[in-house]
Amino acid sequence: MHRREFSQAAAAMATLGLWGRQPAQAARPSDAKAPPVIPVALGANLSGLEWAIPGLRHGLSSAPNIHFTVPRKSDVAYLAACGFTKNRLPIQWELLQPMLPGTVANATARSLIGEPGAFHAGYASYITGLLDAHAASGTRCIIDLHNYARYTDFIYQPDGAVIGLKAAPDPLLRPYTTDRSQIKRRIFALEKGATLTPALFADVWRRATTLWKGHPGLGGYGLMNEPHEMPERGSLVESKRGRDDLMILPVFMQAAIDTIRAIDKETPIYVAGNEWSSAATLATKNPGYPLKGDGLIYEVHTYLDRRSTGQAFDWDIESSPRKFGSAQAAPISRTTGRERIRSAVDWAREKDVKLALGEVGMPVDDPRWAESFRNTVDLALQNGVEVYSWMAGNHWPIRSNALTHVAGWHQNKTLEPLVSGVMKASAGIAQAMLFDDGPGHARAGTPVTITVYARGNLARPVRLAVAAKGGGKLSKEVLTIPAGPNGHDSFSYMPAENQVAILSYTGMGVLSLPVPPPRKVFSLSDPVAHASTSLDDAAMAIIARYGACKWDMADGYSDYMLGAPAASGQVVRAVSDSGYGSNPGNAMEMLNWTNTETPAMGRMALPVLRVANGRKSSAHQTETFGFWCKKSVPEADVRPNPVNRVPYNIEDSYFAVAAISIAAKDSSGLVFQASQTEASHACELAFLKGQPIVRWEDAKGRKVELTGPDKLAPNKLSVLSFTSAPEEQALRVNSALVDSGNATFAPGYFNQMLLGWGFKNYYPQEGFAGNIYAVITGKGVPTASELAILERYLRG
Repeated sequence: MHRREFSQAAAAMATLGLWGRQPAQAARPSDAKAPPVIPVALGANLSGLEWAIPGLRHGLSSAPNIHFTVPRKSDVAYLAACGFTKNRLPIQWELLQPMLPGTVANATARSLIGEPGAFHAGYASYITGLLDAHAASGTRCIIDLHNYARYTDFIYQPDGAVIGLKAAPDPLLRPYTTDRSQIKRRIFALEKGATLTPALFADVWRRATTLWKGHPGLGGYGLMNEPHEMPERGSLVESKRGRDDLMILPVFMQAAIDTIRAIDKETPIYVAGNEWSSAATLATKNPGYPLKGDGLIYEVHTYLDRRSTGQAFDWDIESSPRKFGSAQAAPISRTTGRERIRSAVDWAREKDVKLALGEVGMPVDDPRWAESFRNTVDLALQNGVEVYSWMAGNHWPIRSNALTHVAGWHQNKTLEPLVSGVMKASAGIAQAMLFDDGPGHARAGTPVTITVYARGNLARPVRLAVAAKGGGKLSKEVLTIPAGPNGHDSFSYMPAENQVAILSYTGMGVLSLPVPPPRKVFSLSDPVAHASTSLDDAAMAIIARYGACKWDMADGYSDYMLGAPAASGQVVRAVSDSGYGSNPGNAMEMLNWTNTETPAMGRMALPVLRVANGRKSSAHQTETFGFWCKKSVPEADVRPNPVNRVPYNIEDSYFAVAAISIAAKDSSGLVFQASQTEASHACELAFLKGQPIVRWEDAKGRKVELTGPDKLAPNKLSVLSFTSAPEEQALRVNSALVDSGNATFAPGYFNQMLLGWGFKNYYPQEGFAGNIYAVITGKGVPTASELAILERYLRG
């Protein structure tokens, strides 16, 4: 099982602005000018459209924004703003062409599934929309048929019926059978009786070429992603013994090439090879290549882990001399990726053909991966090889994936993914933003370390002067962020006794990008007592003491890419952590990446900024998809120590405080949830018919619920708080303790936090009907007096 199949199977089990038209409020990139013309195409895989395969045909796992997600126009615009010129768009054959041509289907099956060979109009419109977005941004898009030389189909009876076939309850969902035995998986084969033939493969490309030929956003036809385990000679089923018939693929590819070239003489065609399109085996496992035809580009994939699967992310494990089962894979080094593509580069040069590195990724948790990745991309670009990183897009499993090219949000500006900075460095694109992170609480005489870091690529070093107001001592007063990708520098600050210190930055020399905002460090001996002097500082000192996150809807932005501060009535998609829960590599952002660009995406609503009770808030309905902070959990031997983590797990001590108002006296739904996307254990702050509740369910199924005795008044700002520790839980409503418990929960990782809705067992939970003003959450349990300060702060 390979990288994406692994991720999809698991799922089934259940700011940079555009140059010249950037909003005045948005932070501008450094060296703000049009990106240089790159002679070799560079971009990302816009993943999302291809994720529905595991449950397709035998269940309702075909909902947009849940089981698959269409990349948004802003995804395309952001990549273009970063200087990337072409992207690869994985699509799913079954969703585009739900019934193969020549299928004998009865009237009922045709009415539900579609006519034989016809494209699904809605799914085709997604692709057209993304081609339009590329054209609008001046970039191009490769349509990549992401099916591994396979097609999952219904079994049709002699009379054309499908046993158990049902219409989905929602027209946006696909029909399915209640009988899983009525599903079959076709595979490329040449023997008599083959059910996935060169003619069928050529047909889908004939229709696609006819539909999209000449589109200004079209950059290529990606014939088939990662063919593998092809049938042996004389067989019609996949081979598991390494005896693949290596001549199957050339026949299929040539049929598609000839079909496309009969219609479109110019658009590049990307040709994949045997054994998962492995770069390391292009020259040895593809005896039928090169093929006949003009404009062919041979696509290879490589990853940096020892088995090149893109499913292992711990450098120390991967570089150690360790066996994996009975097979010994060579330990990796900083040149592993470079060595893997070198043979493909040599083969392409010898055969005088073009090459594309269609998938390559960079794990995010260790700089040694970045060096290995840079070595790989450098060699590719130096030899005219196109490069496409895995993975961009906006489907929810992509968030905080170890291989990701999705933008985040921090300090009210777009947080560029680490992989982007390395790719920019290889391509000579100078563009970056600066951020800083570090603790906000320390006792007098105890230093805290603050790190200032760039995301992107700096053409030259950046020097910043650091100043401290409020006493204390800096370890240094000048920082230097080195040239190159994702650089950083750190300093320590030793606070004086009982102070609220302000640390600030000033650019030195020529600096064309904004410095991080001033930050406070608190050494208050008694933050509660300090509330008589400054409630705001007292509350922030408590937030800093617990390293807590704070999401204030007054900081709401219209988008986490190319966005601006949201005005009343506008959708809110991004809220920064304005507390102290973030650190380098782990921005505690609250985002909404749901695609609602057309009715074909679904009918879910998005949070909208409103002014209520004299304050900015996000307005939610029960069908609203709210905000999501998606993180990772440790995986033994795969990613045992991820950097991007939720600050606590269900068995830990933690708390949350939320300022809200309900829409009606019987409002129900989730205000805040900490949970695991793929499991059922969770902690939830919610309403049930107007009554506030907090409930827990642990990994062993134990459930605990605390309930407020009274319904809250509609449209009135209230503050809810809960604390949880082993053998001690509490719920407070407007600073009054209303219920308590004494449970101890079985261990269970959290990998997400959500506002205004929930998501468990791979599926969304009911949204919250009302307004959210601000939420604070962190690890540990504040005292009652500290909670009272936080509650007063949010109430105000």
